[in-house]
Amino acid sequence: MRPGAFLATTLFAAVPAAAQSMQDVGRLAGVTTVDVRVEATWDDAITMDAGGATGDQFRQALLMTFRETISEADAAPGLLEGALTTVTCHVDTFYEPGQIIYSLRTQLEQPGDDGTHVITWIRSWVGSFNMQQMHVMFTLGTQCAEQFLNDWNSAN
Repeated sequence: MRPGAFLATTLFAAVPAAAQSMQDVGRLAGVTTVDVRVEATWDDAITMDAGGATGDQFRQALLMTFRETISEADAAPGLLEGALTTVTCHVDTFYEPGQIIYSLRTQLEQPGDDGTHVITWIRSWVGSFNMQQMHVMFTLGTQCAEQFLNDWNSAN
């Protein structure tokens, strides 16, 4: 065994199970009411070089589709502006000539013991599409909501 291999094996083995379970759908059990919000990091090259939407237009569409998908679902937590529990859709975009690369993160935030919000559940994934499929950008809010709803329904 290489000198550092034992230490690395020991460190990984010592990590408690709770530290490895941020994606555990059980963390969504009992969630009955949420507020929704979106965060987006927009690569301005999408607008400047490719003639696509602006960052503000994207954020508006992201919030609209995220909120609508949750509110129109047959089985979902209730939406309440200002609720203590928040589900967030976060999107980062990157432009390469002819292609948009994105990362999505859907997370649930709840008040911790000291009252500050902490992330209690999270899912993330990445994707890409070519500029001729720019309309796909406007389905990312739906994708975030569907991931949340699928996991929420598994737990409730």
